[in-house]
Amino acid sequence: MKSSHKRAILGTSCITIAITLAVTGLILCFSVGYGVAGERPPLKIGDTPPRIDLTDTKGSIIRIPDDLRGKVVILQFWASGCGACGDEMSAMQALYDRYGRKGLVILAINVGQRKDIVKKWLQDIRISYPVLLDTNKEMARKYDVIDLPRTYLVDKKGIIRYKIVGNTPRETLQKKILSLL
Repeated sequence: MKSSHKRAILGTSCITIAITLAVTGLILCFSVGYGVAGERPPLKIGDTPPRIDLTDTKGSIIRIPDDLRGKVVILQFWASGCGACGDEMSAMQALYDRYGRKGLVILAINVGQRKDIVKKWLQDIRISYPVLLDTNKEMARKYDVIDLPRTYLVDKKGIIRYKIVGNTPRETLQKKILSLL
């Protein structure tokens, strides 16, 4: 076989492999999370929050969204290694103090950490709203949490109205809360 013929076959093979890999990659990109029966598309504004029961740091079980109907709810996902999470939790405390009696509920959902670690970290942050433990990250998966902090605001009818990725200034949160109260 001539060397030019070998190069042509090799070139064609490389192109075929590249195209196959590209098509396979596209198929995987568009099907991750949707290929298994019963899985849902990503959570979006206008959806009802997925149901889940979580335990807080005091041992009480909170059923989301069932226990929260008729209230404006902030679901804030956080972890102790997230500096922005602590800042946001402190800002939320001021909002909770101001609007808690008017129907605002804030739930801080710790993602993936043990109760003892969470309780120790909370000693440095003074918050009075419930902290829930999502040690197996089930809620984080259901709510498509891939980065922290991640915050969802749910209206009184139990519909997700805002999704916030990253740290949010207190004034921005306040405007969103007031639009829902």
